[in-house]
Amino acid sequence: KKTETHYEVLNLTCDCSKRDIRNAFLRLSKQYHPDVSNTAAQSHNAARFVKITEAYQTLVKPSSRRDYDNSLVWSSGESSARETIHPWEVRPNYNPNPGPYYGIRGFDRVSNWKVALFLLSFGVLGAIFGFSSVKHSFQISKQIRDEISAEATSHHAAVVADAQKYGNQEQIRRMVERLANDPLGKATAK
Repeated sequence: KKTETHYEVLNLTCDCSKRDIRNAFLRLSKQYHPDVSNTAAQSHNAARFVKITEAYQTLVKPSSRRDYDNSLVWSSGESSARETIHPWEVRPNYNPNPGPYYGIRGFDRVSNWKVALFLLSFGVLGAIFGFSSVKHSFQISKQIRDEISAEATSHHAAVVADAQKYGNQEQIRRMVERLANDPLGKATAK
């Protein structure tokens, strides 16, 4: 004997709403409640009422209903006999062109290829911009180093020329004079 599913116990289909489940439970519980039935059918009605209550408690909660539906789909041999909903099936009311993308006015849906092409071009442009900015940064850094080096070379050449012009004795006298004027040892450039 084939066991009834909770949907069959409540006389519902798999795509019923929570309101449908509640209404079916109320209708059937009034019909099969043990206190309402006569004594001859009381044991049968009590067993049926237990099944109705169990089906209602399972299907009314979204998480337990989802788990139950998953168990129905994967149960052996019984899934072909029942109406099951598969998320990959195309339903008759499915519209492949639903209009604006996520309800934003002015934006239509675009294909995945267009999105991928846009992202790829955006990545290439970003790489080119990054490469050129790093290259430009190195060029500016090199230019600044060259200017500092040229200034240091010119100052060094002036000091060497001054030393050769006045000799060592004059250089020592100037250094002693600078140290005498600056007691903390901070020589000032002239």
